[in-house]
Amino acid sequence: MPISQTDQLFTLIKSLSKSEKRNFTIYAKRIQSSESLYFIQLFEFLDKQKTVNDKLILAGLSDIKKSQLSNLKRHLYKQIMISLRMIHIQRNSSIQVREYYDYAKILYGKGLYLQSLKIVKKAQDLAKKNGYNIMLLTLIEFRKLIESRHITRTGAFANNELTDLADTKVDQIAMLVKLSNLRLMIHGEYIKYGHIRDLKSFKRIKKYFNDHLPKFKEEDLGFMSKSYLYQSYVWLYYILLDFENCYDAAIKWVNACKAFPSGIDRDPDLFMRGYHYILTSAYNNGDVENFNLYLDEIEKFRKRYYNKFNMNSKIISFMYVHHGRLNKYFLSGDFKEGVQVLPRTVKRINRYRTKLDDHRILVFYFKIAWMYFGNQQADMTIQYLNKITNQHIENLRSDIQGYSRLLFLMAHYDLENYDILEYVYKRVKRFYANYQEKNNVQESVLKFFRSIINLPISEHQDHFKILDEELSKLKDDPFEKRPFLYLNFPAWVQGKIKNKTMTKIIKEQNIAVI
Repeated sequence: MPISQTDQLFTLIKSLSKSEKRNFTIYAKRIQSSESLYFIQLFEFLDKQKTVNDKLILAGLSDIKKSQLSNLKRHLYKQIMISLRMIHIQRNSSIQVREYYDYAKILYGKGLYLQSLKIVKKAQDLAKKNGYNIMLLTLIEFRKLIESRHITRTGAFANNELTDLADTKVDQIAMLVKLSNLRLMIHGEYIKYGHIRDLKSFKRIKKYFNDHLPKFKEEDLGFMSKSYLYQSYVWLYYILLDFENCYDAAIKWVNACKAFPSGIDRDPDLFMRGYHYILTSAYNNGDVENFNLYLDEIEKFRKRYYNKFNMNSKIISFMYVHHGRLNKYFLSGDFKEGVQVLPRTVKRINRYRTKLDDHRILVFYFKIAWMYFGNQQADMTIQYLNKITNQHIENLRSDIQGYSRLLFLMAHYDLENYDILEYVYKRVKRFYANYQEKNNVQESVLKFFRSIINLPISEHQDHFKILDEELSKLKDDPFEKRPFLYLNFPAWVQGKIKNKTMTKIIKEQNIAVI
């Protein structure tokens, strides 16, 4: 295994749970060799360190020579992975299928082709049960090889069955790949262009999707093909800002998982991701009832399966559930209650910081800043906005960066920092001068702040009313939905006009909708 870098080995060791470390120690001590003593020493030394480099290792382990270290690290990494594979084979059916296939190949190589065939069939049944079509085709092809070269006493019927099954799987896999490609390509369009901005971009993305959508009968699709199809539609409608259809596609995605229970066990992340887009769509539609219904479902799922989750699933469950919890308070306007749950979210962010990418952390910081703002704690809002605007990573969520600066202006206004408002406005304006995605809502908010900078406070009300009228018109524009999903500008503006908190404004709006 070509791993000899200290940092990669160190990161792997630090990712191990207590039970995984215990299992590795038991496994390693079974290997009776002089070399095993060295890599166990290296493992125990690295496990105790907070930071490490080669000089520290050589100073701490005097028996190990510099010339030995590279091979020793590589050997330790390999042994840890073997130990992990032995543990996870019982939890991951795909690893089991591959192990059976490996055993079958070894037995065949020893001339024990009937034993090999028996294990291949066992692997085939497991792959079929869990919907591993690509692995299933590999197993079928290996069975065909055995049947074609040896007298297995299975008869011509088995050969015909294998060829028919192979033909079917080839067609299914071809469709699976096409739909997987579609999902990846439409997601790539979002990464490249983001949401639609006008009728031209609307038509372009619709045409792009339809041109790449293969012909199929939905009832003939397997579990993974259906999941790829529904994920593709989720991304299409998400890009189009059509959250009603996005919601429906996400429901189909989750229902496909429910109809294939072993798929949930195999890939709980896919299941939770479907819930995430149901919640995102319901939130963007302002559908409080269904949002709460599906948030409760994913909360229950997380609680039930958490002890079975691997680290990746635990992190994903944290992100989606905590996003949902925060959005619940944004929908209801209960910012005070929302602020009370923030410490738990921040604690989890810090726990998983090394495993979360910067983009996801920024999204959390933005939501936390908005929660404090809604609770009239503008000083805390600014603290979290600074965590966002002080990032200097190129192309790091420019959308979040842009809306953070508008919220920065709003927070200083709420703190009555009128004496520095012009300075803050100029800084924000400089940012937007280089910002390519500026929309009409952002323009209106910036124009509002420019208009009040040198005015007495008593004249601000008239300009708030002008901004309220502009936002009301823009809110009905299908291509201006996006900025209202980031910041509830209308609730803030109407709060200033009516001298009410954002909580009261949002609750009044919710009552009016009911």
